[in-house]
Amino acid sequence: MYSEYMRQSSVYEKVILRDIPRTYPELEFFKDGGRGQSSLFNVIKAYSIHDKEMPEEEAFAVLLRLMENYRLRELYKPTMTDLGLCMFQLECIVQEQMPDLHAHFNNVGFHTSMFASPWFLTLFTTTMPLEIANRIMDCFLAEYFQRDIRERFENDPDLLFHVAYKVQLNPKRMKKLEKEYLAKRTKEQEEAVELRRLRTENRLLRQRIDYLEAESSALADRLVKGQVNLAKEAENCINIAHELSKLRDINSDAHKKLEDAYETIRELSSTKRDEFVEMGIQVDDTTMIERIHSLTQELIDAHTRQADSENSIRETKNRILELESANKRLREDEPSEGIAGLQEELISVKMRGAESSLALKEMRQRMAELEQQWAKYVHDRAFDQSPTSEAAEPPKEKEQPSPPIGQLNSARAKLAKITASLMGSPSEEETNGITVRELEDQLMGVRIKEIDTLAELKEMRQKTRKELENELKEQKIKFVQREGELKEECINERLKYSESMQNIQDLKQSIAQLELKKAEKWTRNQLRGSSVCDLDDETNSHGSASSNGDALSLASDDMNALVADMAIKVPTLEELVEEKTDGNDTTDSGVQLSDAR
Repeated sequence: MYSEYMRQSSVYEKVILRDIPRTYPELEFFKDGGRGQSSLFNVIKAYSIHDKEMPEEEAFAVLLRLMENYRLRELYKPTMTDLGLCMFQLECIVQEQMPDLHAHFNNVGFHTSMFASPWFLTLFTTTMPLEIANRIMDCFLAEYFQRDIRERFENDPDLLFHVAYKVQLNPKRMKKLEKEYLAKRTKEQEEAVELRRLRTENRLLRQRIDYLEAESSALADRLVKGQVNLAKEAENCINIAHELSKLRDINSDAHKKLEDAYETIRELSSTKRDEFVEMGIQVDDTTMIERIHSLTQELIDAHTRQADSENSIRETKNRILELESANKRLREDEPSEGIAGLQEELISVKMRGAESSLALKEMRQRMAELEQQWAKYVHDRAFDQSPTSEAAEPPKEKEQPSPPIGQLNSARAKLAKITASLMGSPSEEETNGITVRELEDQLMGVRIKEIDTLAELKEMRQKTRKELENELKEQKIKFVQREGELKEECINERLKYSESMQNIQDLKQSIAQLELKKAEKWTRNQLRGSSVCDLDDETNSHGSASSNGDALSLASDDMNALVADMAIKVPTLEELVEEKTDGNDTTDSGVQLSDAR
């Protein structure tokens, strides 16, 4: 079997070559390049092929027996369960047979795992000479043992064996300790699994808390931006309110002008009726001159009003452009809160606009009637004129209407001619009458143009109001939709936050239960250890009273430490949130504390 294994290759050759120089480096047989290292390499290689885990023929057979019959192979498994069992049994034996030494080790914090694991793993070959390596205890326990006891046992190995044979081992007791250790290890593994699960849940909860904090900060930023936008929209609403007040003032001015136009129409209609009644009466010269002066003044006033109307139209167009730009800004921005008041004012303005539109229609109908009456009047006057006036009329009819300033100059020239003719000869009265009628025609045309201009201005204002109303309705709808979305998002965030808080509370309860279980377990172990010490102290003689006092003081110190350790603080939510990246959390510290004890 050994020769067959030597012809094969092992996957662990590199690992064996790396560990061989570190095996017995102080012995001449195992120096670098010596025969001992090559033999040891062959043995370990053959055993690694045989066992797939570990090591000249007798050594191989001995090693095979040790590994399989004496269960040394179990010490080198990855879990190292038997190694922990051996250390636990050794600790219990030391506690039963040498309680003072066990108490001293506990006081200085010198645990069994710190010195016993090399004994069992290397069979004492790393600490003592080879001739007594399989029986001697560790030389690093104390300075006296390391310096003096070692010389005594090296000079007299029989003394060491004699002391070792005095140690009595009870197989039942060892089996019981084995069962206790296996139960303890199983429980610790279960608790370790639960602890890993809790750590995983804790990490997930922390990640969720970080995510919620990031979302809350984003919502806070959005809220601040929304408040800033609302403030801007409130300022825009105030500006719109000022503009609406200005528009109301303009509307009132338009109503006043409309009433003035009605007054003028009524005056003209009454004047025409008077003229129809007094058509056959000869007009006095002074009355004619006053009439001409009044018509001239009315013509000048009409031109002035027309210029004012054109200026107001230009201002209205500029205002419409500004309102359109404001509407574009309102479309881009989010809606504000003052829409209800603005809507009420718009409704009132709309009602007034409807009334003004009805009045405008009535005025237009009235103007059409007046134009018809005026055309009829002109036609009737044409038949009453003399042949001279008929000969003089055609060139005047061919004249095109001049602009307002030219009409004013021509009217003044005609007025001068009429005045000169009246002062010269009375035979030109008919020509003066024709001139007066022409002036009246021009005045009527100017007034009609003024009324049309006012009507166009009113239509433009109504169009602007309708556009503003539509824009405000759209902004209100957008605002309501946005408000609903924000409320829904706030409700979802609150639900997420409540779920996270509930999960954190459950986690805190589970951690507290686990810590209480750890404390109870440690308390039982401490009480068991103190009871064993008390029983050993009672069996001693009365001459060792001082040692009993020391043991009682140690027991009292252990009880004080037990009470102090039982006051375990359950971590709060703030501590869990603050320890975001710290791997040694409160549960880890609690477990380490219980394991150290």
